[in-house]
Amino acid sequence: MEKDKKYSPLFDKNTGENISRLINSGLINEISGPIGSGKEANIFYTEDDFGRASAIKIHRHNINTFKSIPEYLKLRGKRAGGFIKIIDEWTRYEYETLKRAYSAGVKCPEPYGRSGNVIVMQFIGSDKRPAELAVKSSSFDVDRWYKEIIDDIIKLAKRGIIHGDLSPYNILNFNEEPYIIDFSQALKLSSATRQYLIRDIRNINDWFRRLGLETMKEEQILEMITNEKGNEGL
Repeated sequence: MEKDKKYSPLFDKNTGENISRLINSGLINEISGPIGSGKEANIFYTEDDFGRASAIKIHRHNINTFKSIPEYLKLRGKRAGGFIKIIDEWTRYEYETLKRAYSAGVKCPEPYGRSGNVIVMQFIGSDKRPAELAVKSSSFDVDRWYKEIIDDIIKLAKRGIIHGDLSPYNILNFNEEPYIIDFSQALKLSSATRQYLIRDIRNINDWFRRLGLETMKEEQILEMITNEKGNEGL
């Protein structure tokens, strides 16, 4: 029996085929979990054939997932189609964005591979348990974290990327370091998407103000991005 067969009842046919490809490539071995879930995806734990602890993110192939996507597709300049094809494209965009963010030095999971609606990436945690969400954490240097997260927002924007849904619910505290996760709502920075960049900055500022920190003004951060990028998109 092929080693992926025992997982097939958990997923639709397309997802099962995508998992099978990743198993055959060595990126997925034993699947355990789930270790997390959201409106559009489930997260599982695996250890790949290269000895790395990895997270498997599976965007669900169902109409409820599709319903939340059209607004972002328009902003990304993508046409709608069958929901399986669109969700696979949605996943591809997240994977490519994650690669660019990681290569830019943003503290985020390293992406390892993708097939269809399935992404395999670095597992952020230990002993098969994911790191604590920042919103639930108190054991970190507030001032240092604020500077690092704002710096990551700027690094992303310099490469024309907006996270699109940045908040303490999408940041993990691993060894007292902030790791940004979930780039599924990422957008290309432009005049049409600038509001989402401002929302990310505002979410982070509001969070750190609640923690008692005096934060930078939104305009200051936007100016830093403009000075780094030139005026394109702002």
